[in-house]
Amino acid sequence: MQGIRVIFAAGLLFLFSTAGRAEELILEAEPGTSTLAYCDYLHSIRTCVSTHVETAVALNVGSTLELDGQSYVITWMGPGYYLEDGAIVEPLGRPAAKLKGQRWTEVKPKEGRIRVSRGWRDMDRNRVLSSSDTLTLDGSPAVKVKDVRLHVRVKSLPVKQE
Repeated sequence: MQGIRVIFAAGLLFLFSTAGRAEELILEAEPGTSTLAYCDYLHSIRTCVSTHVETAVALNVGSTLELDGQSYVITWMGPGYYLEDGAIVEPLGRPAAKLKGQRWTEVKPKEGRIRVSRGWRDMDRNRVLSSSDTLTLDGSPAVKVKDVRLHVRVKSLPVKQE
């Protein structure tokens, strides 16, 4: 009986944690895009659906963003790093010196998993993590950064009742 309760509780915890994540959309901009503008398109990493940006003002964290006629609030904006091994990661917090001990949240393949970098090799010597650099995460070998894209995380706003 105790085992059934533990399994039931674990199932409820999984259900509620995935329901909370489902509220937040993780969107990526087209390659080369560094800011959002009216009429841009964003791609949902989770569902592969493209959405149309219908907001014509400067956008920052906390700004309201109109996507396909629905209102969202921006909860995070920053770079998404696409690694050669298929992982996509986003930095957490302030950048660590030489990225040693830098925390990352994984977008793919295991959304929400926290990773920590052990090192970075600046192959193009531009002093920022960019395409062609290598990044070493956790106990994994160094992997090449294939692409860097603007990521935007949004949560839908409640529909106003009139």
